[in-house]
Amino acid sequence: MEVGSADISATIKGLTVMIEVKWGRDRQSEAQKVYQAKIEKAGGIYLIIRKFEEFYDWYYERFPD
Repeated sequence: MEVGSADISATIKGLTVMIEVKWGRDRQSEAQKVYQAKIEKAGGIYLIIRKFEEFYDWYYERFPD
């Protein structure tokens, strides 16, 4: 596992999606920011999620059908 990697790695409808789960005052580390940049540069999606509803909203906005 790479330092700074996301908590959840998924393929959603053919897209690489990395999900970092944060709780309370938890913030992204510098290693996580570097990892996020790598994923986005490669065309992947990197989400920081604090509540399930945030993921739910993102998903149904991106894939409304």
